[in-house]
Amino acid sequence: MTAVALRPLVLPAEHGGWGFLLEPVVLALLVAPSAPGLLIGLGALGIFLLRHPLKLAAHDWLRRRRYPRTPACELLLLGYGAAALAAFAGAALLGGLGALAPLLAAVPFGLTQFAFDARNHSRALSAELSGAIAPAAVAASIALAGGRAASLAAALALLVAARSVPAVLYVRSLLRGNHKALMLAAHAGAVIVAVVTGPWTAILAMCLLLIRAALPASGLPARRIGIREIGWGAVFVALVSAGFWI
Repeated sequence: MTAVALRPLVLPAEHGGWGFLLEPVVLALLVAPSAPGLLIGLGALGIFLLRHPLKLAAHDWLRRRRYPRTPACELLLLGYGAAALAAFAGAALLGGLGALAPLLAAVPFGLTQFAFDARNHSRALSAELSGAIAPAAVAASIALAGGRAASLAAALALLVAARSVPAVLYVRSLLRGNHKALMLAAHAGAVIVAVVTGPWTAILAMCLLLIRAALPASGLPARRIGIREIGWGAVFVALVSAGFWI
């Protein structure tokens, strides 16, 4: 029996996806901390981890072939799926089913991303945008679980999406040299979203991100771009969460 390296199957290699997941989870938990909210965040983590072995297994299923990695991916699917379901069930028991309602809005985006994954087109713009938008629903769900109003939950979701979508376009513009005009327009739109929905610190965060997008940064290696975006994500989370408590 051929040995299978588990680490490449257990954890996805993409760094941007971690940021798109953790930023809304950490932001919402800082704004509305609660036990059911934490469980929702853990459930979202389970779904995020599930995506990688699902993508690999789907490639094998579509080829109608079974490789040494295939049963390992299927076991990981069961494990991550069971953990996610358990976390969401715990959140429903503690906080009520209503808190999970926003997660339904993430389903179409998740299915769209999976459709591209299955065809090995994960880097398509539609796939990356879908993956960036879906976690906004997690932020709203965590906020509701923490007892915050639906209006605040919606504001968090909009702010997360307004951060994530321009970030996708920004990174693509640096790596591929395209979508620059659209990227700057998206950042300007994010400022408007912050003006309408967020505290003044959210406006500051979006203005800083707009300035960062306007400054020349071509020629940077992908790894450095990813590290910089993690830093900017931390700035965004810190500023926006502080604004809801000031």
